[in-house]
Amino acid sequence: MLDLSYKAKVRIYFPKKMALKQTVILSSKQVHYLTNVMRKKKDDIILIFNNVDGEFLAKITKIHKKNIILDIIKKTRDIGEEIDLWILFSPVKKSPTELIIQKATELGASKIFPVITDRTITKQINLDRLLDIAIEASEQCERLTIPEIFDLKKLKDLIDSWDKKRIILYGDETIRKRDEIKFNFQNLNFNSLGAILIGPEGGFSNNEINYLRKKTFIKPVDLGPRILRSDTAVISTIVLWHCLNGDMKKYT
Repeated sequence: MLDLSYKAKVRIYFPKKMALKQTVILSSKQVHYLTNVMRKKKDDIILIFNNVDGEFLAKITKIHKKNIILDIIKKTRDIGEEIDLWILFSPVKKSPTELIIQKATELGASKIFPVITDRTITKQINLDRLLDIAIEASEQCERLTIPEIFDLKKLKDLIDSWDKKRIILYGDETIRKRDEIKFNFQNLNFNSLGAILIGPEGGFSNNEINYLRKKTFIKPVDLGPRILRSDTAVISTIVLWHCLNGDMKKYT
């Protein structure tokens, strides 16, 4: 028997309810992607998914100028348990900010919080654009869920309302200048509620560092001897988290 999933190299996020033998209609943006970019035609097989119903094989039955009709023919995956890791970051220039959203999505972040710090330069974001990037990243990396992305909020306002059961690790380049015990990632366990906070270009201000260090649920971490760009720091810290306490732990 032909394995239809082998032919279904294209994945599309579909936010509405899905079920076997259901007909679904894709939007105009997806029509352009499927027909002009991926060159899909009638009777081709694709994958569609969302974070409630899972992933399905679907067959293209009709192609119109403004929509595409699909028939759902087989379920391929159910929603499984994921690491609940949140990312807090200070927006930088457009391209690095978009890279942060893309890579945080690929690496499994469940919630993303852009925050305003004392040294934040970019104080406006395009939420719709960032969500589109997250959706595209989930489609390409075979993830079933889309991270929730929040609007800009002042760092102190977010921390003041924080659930203290969820630990926050933040990159603090000044820690290497002080003789102190650094936080050990291995003190966490797989089920730890976690978040990662990465500051702006130029780092956190002294006032912010003093504020963060007074919170028992916030732990400074040293990310190494080099000064990292914000996007690099986000990627590095998520990977480190996964290797020691997440879904990459079994490989280390």
